Amino acid sequence: MSPNPLLNMTPLAGLTLPVFKLQQRALLPLLAALLLAGCLQPPAVEDAPQVEPPPAPAVRGQLTDFGDPALAALAARLRSGGQVTHIVQLGDSHTAADFFTGSLRESLQEHYGDAGPGWLPPAWIRGQRSATLKPDGADGKQWLLTSSRLQEHDNFPLGGFVLESQGEGSRIGLQPYAADTGSYRWRALYQSGQPASIRVNGETVVWPASARWQWSEPVATQLPLELVTQDARPFALGGWMLDRDAPGVLLSSLGINGATGSMAWRWGDGWLDSLAALEPRLLILAYGTNEAFNDDLERDSYYAALSGQLAALRAALPQTVLLLAGAPDAIRYRQEEGCNARRPRPLAMVQAVQRQVAREQQTLYWDWQAMMGGRCSFERWQDDNLAQPDGVHLTRAGYEASARALYRDLQALLQEQD
Repeated sequence: MSPNPLLNMTPLAGLTLPVFKLQQRALLPLLAALLLAGCLQPPAVEDAPQVEPPPAPAVRGQLTDFGDPALAALAARLRSGGQVTHIVQLGDSHTAADFFTGSLRESLQEHYGDAGPGWLPPAWIRGQRSATLKPDGADGKQWLLTSSRLQEHDNFPLGGFVLESQGEGSRIGLQPYAADTGSYRWRALYQSGQPASIRVNGETVVWPASARWQWSEPVATQLPLELVTQDARPFALGGWMLDRDAPGVLLSSLGINGATGSMAWRWGDGWLDSLAALEPRLLILAYGTNEAFNDDLERDSYYAALSGQLAALRAALPQTVLLLAGAPDAIRYRQEEGCNARRPRPLAMVQAVQRQVAREQQTLYWDWQAMMGGRCSFERWQDDNLAQPDGVHLTRAGYEASARALYRDLQALLQEQD
């Protein structure tokens, strides 16, 4: 019988122990540890709270919803069909021409009902146009007109214009482009150190004294409209509001040639209160072109300004959907080789900041440049008679095509709201 190798003897300090006993003793601590680990259960650890990722933004065409909290309420209001929904657009020359806003107004009112023209400047302004009514020109002997685009004033109102009466009998009015027998409600944004007595289409109206800009009480009227002062003491007009006192959409276009997004924040302190009093349900901000033509514009300062402006608007207008329209494509350096070299150098930065701030502030964002066909699309629009030779402005057809695209995208987004 062959010897068992486990019984071989190994000398150790004068002792002879079987090898298997030495191996057993070496394994005992390990076995004990394994048995102990099997018997003891680690203390229960509560599951860490699951952090829900933010929902993916809804995108319809070139319109992105980054989570605007007022969007569902806007959709419900429009769907109800029994209320007035006021939409306001603040912007630069793309807005001031009222081709873009005029086409958007027409589409929305055709679908939801015509509640009236909305806001108009207090007098005819060079470079401004209204698609609905024509304000009279201000006679320099009867009125003093001041514009925030070029002049200084200690208290510009919403809209950026001040029209000051120069004595009794000063006349100003609104003219329809075609015969209009409809009934309207008319209000004025005014400021007066004493009660102001005026005649509106022959009816005497007295406005209470107001050191701040405020909206007058509505007056039933028809077009054309004529206002005549009955007091030698001066007062100031900042704009008109005209509505039909009926359900539907109002779209007020407040644009100034050459404006940047910071212009409104140089108006008087009360302009946001005047805007809030109009109860807009959608506020479109259409700036960026003039910023993009400023080679000294710094990204950080532009980002900080735009972020602060949107935060202030959200605080003042909590029930209003905010829509930031990205700057459209443009051409500046026409002699350069290649389209990218011909674009305004800050344009891409301006557009990127606009999108970033819209995402961070949870607003809607409409990519106007993408709607045009993307970067360097302006020249193709020129070839198609949709853009003007100046490299900045679109033609009437171009603005109307843009407005129709925004309308389609907005409708698609609204229809998906609960």
